[in-house]
Amino acid sequence: MKAGTVRKTAVALAAAVLTFAALSGRAAAQASRLDEIVKRDKVIVATFGTAPPFCFTDEKGQLVGFDIDIAKLIAKYLLGDEKKIEFVTVTSEGRWPAVNSGRADFGIATTTIYPDRALRVAFTRPYIDSGISVLVRKDANVDSVAALNNAKFTLANLSNPQMIDRQKRFLPNVKVLTFDTPSAMFLAVKSGQATAMQMDSPVIDWYAANNSELKTLPENLGNIQGNAIFMKPGDFTLWLWLDTVVGELTAGSRYNDYTDVYKKWFGKNPPPPRFYSATK
Repeated sequence: MKAGTVRKTAVALAAAVLTFAALSGRAAAQASRLDEIVKRDKVIVATFGTAPPFCFTDEKGQLVGFDIDIAKLIAKYLLGDEKKIEFVTVTSEGRWPAVNSGRADFGIATTTIYPDRALRVAFTRPYIDSGISVLVRKDANVDSVAALNNAKFTLANLSNPQMIDRQKRFLPNVKVLTFDTPSAMFLAVKSGQATAMQMDSPVIDWYAANNSELKTLPENLGNIQGNAIFMKPGDFTLWLWLDTVVGELTAGSRYNDYTDVYKKWFGKNPPPPRFYSATK
């Protein structure tokens, strides 16, 4: 190899090393949102206020629900006190800008993981499994999704593309009313404005259990899915901490805490943390 070539190669390698060092230093200098939370001594969480039993406002005006209790556990694990938390209530579409703008540290709002959503936010692993079920009025005399697929019936939908796609796939013949919140959908069904609504299975089961004039259809609309915590992409430190906590809640050292919250809201134990842990 000629001396000039060696010199050029050495210069190129030196430049590459310096560039890598500069990028590494810049990355190290960028503090994680996790550091900001600890310094602030408070967690700010985006959630819904209208999606029982996950996140809703009770008769006292307090936010309650499964998601709310999970968020409080996260605050307790991180800051030592579940009360060191502030909730920001958002709409279905408003949850994404709430975290991406920095208004909230992360969101937990009965949010299902979809690939198109993962282009907008970063998800942890699921903290609860959920299918999509249909709540229907008993006086409609409908016992299946196929029977509901009729132009004389009206389906309440949220204004998101996933619900629209499911409606077109499973119930293309029904009339559709679109709402911004799960509670508005429910009120439409309860009042008779709509015949049925689609939503996460635990939500539908909760509505049916507390309203004798309503019932859950036996079929799910599609596959079993997972609800997850979501956050602004790019903060690996915060994402890793949150994902680790979710893993420990659902299948590890904090499973007892998870079980207490799960039983409180759903009246039964969650799935076992390991396939071999179930008693015979």
